[in-house]
Amino acid sequence: EIHVQLDTRTKMFCACENRFGAEPNTLTCPLCLGHPGVLPVINEAAVEKALAIGLALNCEIPERSRFHRKNYFYPDSPKAYQIRQCDKPLSRGGRLGDVRIPRVHLEEDAAKLVHVGHSGRIHGADASIMDANRCGTPLVEIVTEPDVRSAEQAREWLQLLRVTLRQLGVSDVNMD
Repeated sequence: EIHVQLDTRTKMFCACENRFGAEPNTLTCPLCLGHPGVLPVINEAAVEKALAIGLALNCEIPERSRFHRKNYFYPDSPKAYQIRQCDKPLSRGGRLGDVRIPRVHLEEDAAKLVHVGHSGRIHGADASIMDANRCGTPLVEIVTEPDVRSAEQAREWLQLLRVTLRQLGVSDVNMD
């Protein structure tokens, strides 16, 4: 599976600014932090960009799709759930080159853990700090079949996917 951060002005289910590089914990609201009583409102631009990806990957676009709450505990998820598509994705049955794509769906990102200490990793860290700015960032998950047979083929295919996504203008596809 490949996660693609969508280039949208706001987050997936709230009006918080979707921007990289801001001071930690400054681009948040009660909704993206999962406070009680908040209700999500879907980002129309994220849906449009996800549909463009599905069409570019030769997917079928079903008449209906659906979101679910995936409940789980993870230290960088203050809500303890993720809103994502599960059984009824936005797109399905596609292909890019020789790689089959059974599904393309929307979901929201979790926060980011920063491990403080000499290693920068959780092992040996003096502390772990959560930056919630990334909570709720719109993501497209592209799920592939196991059609890639070598590291070279994987690199070539991912380069093709990256060029495709950049040409669509849906993401800067910068890896961080």
